[in-house]
Amino acid sequence: MNQTMSRLLNSRLFDWLIFLLLIIVFVTDRYTIAGFAHGVLYAPILMLSGLGKSLRRLTITFILCVILIWAGSLIMPISFDSLLKTQFIANRILATLALMTIFLLSSFTIRSQQQQTKSQQQLKLAAGIAKLGYWQLDNSGHLQLSPEAARLIHQPGHSNISQQHFVSLFIAQQQNTLNQALNNSLSHQAPLDGEFSMIGTDGPHRIRIMAHHDARLPTQIQGVIQDVNDSKLVEANLAEAQRRSHYMAESTHQFMWTVTAEGSIDSVSELTVAFFGKPAAHVRQHWIELLHPEDQARVQERWLYSIKTGDAYSDEYRLRRFDNEYIWFLAQASPIRNEQGQINKWYGSSININQIKMLQQQSETLSLQLQNTLDSITDAFFTLNSNLRFNYVNNQAVTLLNTPRSILLNDKGIENTDIDPAGAMLKKLSLALAQQQVISFEHFYEAKQLWLDIKIYPSSKGLTVYLRDITRQRRESEELKLLRSAVSQLNDVVIITEAPRYAHEKPNIVFVNSAFERITGYNRQEVIGKTLNILHGPKTEKNELNKIKLAYKTWQPIRAQLTQYHKSGREIVLELNSVPIGLTAGWYTHWVSVERDITEEIHIQKQLQLAQRMEAIGQLTGGIAHDFNNLLTVITGNSELLIDELSEKPSLQPLARLISSAAERGAGLTRNLLAFARRQPLSPEAVNINMLIRNMEALLRSSLGNKYQLDLNLSSDIWPVMIDPVQLESSLLNLTLNARDAMPDGGKLMISTERFILLNPDTSSQNEMAAGEYVKIDVMDNGDGIPQDLLDKVFEPFFTTKPTGKGSGLGLSMVFGFIKQSGGNIEVQSEHGHGTRFQLFLPHTDTVSPAAILHDIEAPMPLQNSQQTILVVEDNDLVRQYAISQLRDAGYQVLAAADGHQALNWLASAQQIDLLFTDVLMPGGLSGYELAQQAKQLRKNLPVLYTSGYTEKALTDEEIQNGSIAILNKPYHRAALLNRSRKCSLIKAERKIHV
Repeated sequence: MNQTMSRLLNSRLFDWLIFLLLIIVFVTDRYTIAGFAHGVLYAPILMLSGLGKSLRRLTITFILCVILIWAGSLIMPISFDSLLKTQFIANRILATLALMTIFLLSSFTIRSQQQQTKSQQQLKLAAGIAKLGYWQLDNSGHLQLSPEAARLIHQPGHSNISQQHFVSLFIAQQQNTLNQALNNSLSHQAPLDGEFSMIGTDGPHRIRIMAHHDARLPTQIQGVIQDVNDSKLVEANLAEAQRRSHYMAESTHQFMWTVTAEGSIDSVSELTVAFFGKPAAHVRQHWIELLHPEDQARVQERWLYSIKTGDAYSDEYRLRRFDNEYIWFLAQASPIRNEQGQINKWYGSSININQIKMLQQQSETLSLQLQNTLDSITDAFFTLNSNLRFNYVNNQAVTLLNTPRSILLNDKGIENTDIDPAGAMLKKLSLALAQQQVISFEHFYEAKQLWLDIKIYPSSKGLTVYLRDITRQRRESEELKLLRSAVSQLNDVVIITEAPRYAHEKPNIVFVNSAFERITGYNRQEVIGKTLNILHGPKTEKNELNKIKLAYKTWQPIRAQLTQYHKSGREIVLELNSVPIGLTAGWYTHWVSVERDITEEIHIQKQLQLAQRMEAIGQLTGGIAHDFNNLLTVITGNSELLIDELSEKPSLQPLARLISSAAERGAGLTRNLLAFARRQPLSPEAVNINMLIRNMEALLRSSLGNKYQLDLNLSSDIWPVMIDPVQLESSLLNLTLNARDAMPDGGKLMISTERFILLNPDTSSQNEMAAGEYVKIDVMDNGDGIPQDLLDKVFEPFFTTKPTGKGSGLGLSMVFGFIKQSGGNIEVQSEHGHGTRFQLFLPHTDTVSPAAILHDIEAPMPLQNSQQTILVVEDNDLVRQYAISQLRDAGYQVLAAADGHQALNWLASAQQIDLLFTDVLMPGGLSGYELAQQAKQLRKNLPVLYTSGYTEKALTDEEIQNGSIAILNKPYHRAALLNRSRKCSLIKAERKIHV
């Protein structure tokens, strides 16, 4: 209610109400006769205006009232006589005086109230700033709190609380003490002044409680509460700062002292007293005597100057310690001035700089030593200022520049010497100074024919320049580059390794040339820092490694041959020569190894050895085969005659057949011997490989058995090949049987064919292969496979891993010999436990051979009394007689010759000869081939039929393979002899069968 009335009395509406009342009284005064009392009517309005406690409103209202009182008398419509007029005026005067009295009294009241309000506000503000609150406690335990006091104890809105509640607001440890203090003050009228910790949200809060006893109020005490937490924190922080300042001064060994405005020391720190070992009073009064005698006058003069001028003081001097040793100190002092700028006191400190002084002295000594060193070093050295003028040159620089030091230091620059006639060096110097970057470069001093390595080090004050003569190093570097280039271009591997100092260490690689990367497949980054073991593998020879290790231990040169491994795993054979070298006098530091790749040489050597071995075997078997086949021819032919003659004697005919069968087996053995020696006589034909494999599929499956799976993957666009089909079938059957033996528990065999074009000759494999078009036959099994260490031996004669009696060791040799004799190639790939793959490459042919035509023609049996004459040339009497008898029985006219010379006599005669049937190898210096060549000149269209048990290269493989000749292999049957003779005679001149 009071607040509502206060707002109303101080509102604009109240102003308009006052104004309205003034107008009403004025109008009433105008229309009331005489209006004697109307002047007094303004008094209530003025008093009402004073209720608003606005001095301004009261003053305005008072002025308006006076104006309206006298304005009303002027507009009064009635005229007065003199007596009434006098009374009227007196009435107005009295009204004015009354209003003035009210105004003065109201003004005084308003001013007093405003002053009181202001005082209350100031008191409240002071209490808020000082964090003071009033409280009062009576005997009943009731505590009355001012609003500020309630706020300070976090009980806003609670002006009355119990003593017990008040005490509970403080920490438990102090509650009993506070409660006793309140009771004691209340019962004994004793004053109370104490600090207590109140429970706060952010921890204990310090509160000061003060109370006094008023004699007029014996049953209560009153006092104030003050929040002193912030002031206590400030005090604590100040104490901590002072403690830290003290500790810092102590830890930095600073002496703290103060001086009066007049210049007398009035206090020194404990550390100062301890340093001098004298009482503080003595230090204050005789501090000049504690200085070094050489410093006393200077220090005193400087100190008096600062006292006189008020300038800050700073000086270095030596003080005598308690042990009479002088220590260097840096002293500094600053004045403290009052508001008028007058000095009240000086605060100073002294810090121990003795160690710094010692370092300065050492630095000066070192500087002198450095200068002496720079003058004595072999490298030229000089410094330039920011204008690139010399300000220091050492002795070597003076010698190099060929200019006296006095001239160089007389404002001269690099352009005043002959080291830089083109100005290139000056540009580098300017660039280094401008960019403040270190610059290194090589410079040719043309006047002295020297190469210099120059380094420029910039600073804000100029440049420092080092010049080192590198003429010899540069020449050596060029030689080293040439040597490195030569080593890199070598075809042989060059390896440099560290020489191990201890037995357990291994030589690490530090250099390899380009040949190493090419031959081993490793790049430099992969091997640098590693040992040569990275090239070793399962076939690396242990005995050779032991020889190398022994050489490393005894520092002896070593030559060895090692099987090592390409990065891809391929074997390579290297012949190495290693020698120790020493970069340090008296000690070997490295090994240099030059290694030559002899893999190809070893391969060629092995091929040569194999060829020589095969040649030896071939010569042996060829000689045996030649004579043996001659005998077998007679046995075979005569056994056939016996069989025919004994047709009426069944008991004897089986014996004749047994003789024939034994002869056939002997012939087969002879063919096998010649096969792996690549000397077997072949009967090549244009063969469709797919058709051949399809025709023998049933044989292959029966040879494998039921436990095995045979898959054929035959390409549809296969080329024909010129090859002996019988021998190819034998080879495929041989490979099939080997695959079966490698899969004792059953397995899978796949035979596939495809075209294969080799653009470049293949020299990487063991068996070189010429470029060209081939038909490739793959024979793959999933059997046990062949160990890697045995792969190189599988084609060697008599080599086998099968138990005794299970294999002769000739099977793969015969396949190998047959394929190579046919102009093809064979390769084997295998991994132990993962099967084996044989690849047969057979050369493609576009022609159809005459031999194939002959083979396909069914010649009828010759007629009796035939007019055809055959010249039989055979050195073996038995064979010759057998052939003559068989041909004569068939109706031919037969001429016989034991050697080539006898045959030439027949050919030179006029005798009719329709066919020349000659042995290939004959004594007397004229072979069957040579005989045929001469016969061609004597009788141009004479057909020739060769026969041989072993040709010994008298007929070339190419002639046999392309079918340009006709040959009947020994031992031969009667039917074969007659059939081949008939065929040759049928194509006499038209077919042009020549050797």
